[in-house]
Amino acid sequence: KRVLNCMCGAFSDKWLDVSRRCGKNAEPLQVPWGKHIDPQQLDAALATGAFDAVTLIHNETSTGVMNPLEELCAVARRYPEVVLIVDTVSSFSAVPIPMDELGIDVLLTGSQKALALPPGFSLFSVSEKAFVRAMQQADRGYYFDFLEFKKNQDIDMTPTTPSIAHINALQSKLDDIFGEGLTNRYERHRRTNARVHDWVRRRGFEFFADESYRSVTLTCVKNNRGIDVADLMKRLRVKHHLVIDGGYGKIKGETFRLSNMGDETEQTVSHLLACLDDCLPPS
Repeated sequence: KRVLNCMCGAFSDKWLDVSRRCGKNAEPLQVPWGKHIDPQQLDAALATGAFDAVTLIHNETSTGVMNPLEELCAVARRYPEVVLIVDTVSSFSAVPIPMDELGIDVLLTGSQKALALPPGFSLFSVSEKAFVRAMQQADRGYYFDFLEFKKNQDIDMTPTTPSIAHINALQSKLDDIFGEGLTNRYERHRRTNARVHDWVRRRGFEFFADESYRSVTLTCVKNNRGIDVADLMKRLRVKHHLVIDGGYGKIKGETFRLSNMGDETEQTVSHLLACLDDCLPPS
């Protein structure tokens, strides 16, 4: 049938282009940047019966929006013919994501965001329903063929030469994660995120995302004070050797982004905020 691409920012917007380049009949479920994907809108789209696949980004880092995953998954579960594909690159390991309980069919993540590893390594998990759907696809290729990966996994192999360095790094990271404890890791992200949010309010800035849908791993700060974001970035880099993002895509300069994901602690986040204070122009 068709794939429905849930679009709420730069990275989720790319799903539509990717889907069409892969030869799929794809349609957007588009909301303005800074807004979340509405479960009622998703329900209305799926109720048409026109779609058998949905793509969703859990945590849209370009806008600082964390979509309501539990509610959206509950909608998707009402349509058993629909395969739900979720990008969790910047939320995986920072918040609980019970894939089977939620009914996610393809969970995608990467090494470079919440896992705090070097970029260049992708990870995915696939449901039995998605394996069955893959069997029905004649044009699934080789490099991204779920069935090829499954066949190799059964004999403890990979379809192609893997990045051994990334695998070793991931094993070390998993040791760190389970050593800290998942609950402790989730709480640490919430504490560091709250610290950033407190700074935003005290410095007279606003948030780009709505209150109930703000990311737990990254804050997109609205530049309502009208500061020179590029100059702030330069001063921070030159004086303190720290780098922040000055806004992504069409909201560059209108926003800036502060990350608290991965290995960041209350100490490292507090240091960043103190250095920002040192570089900010007077309010």
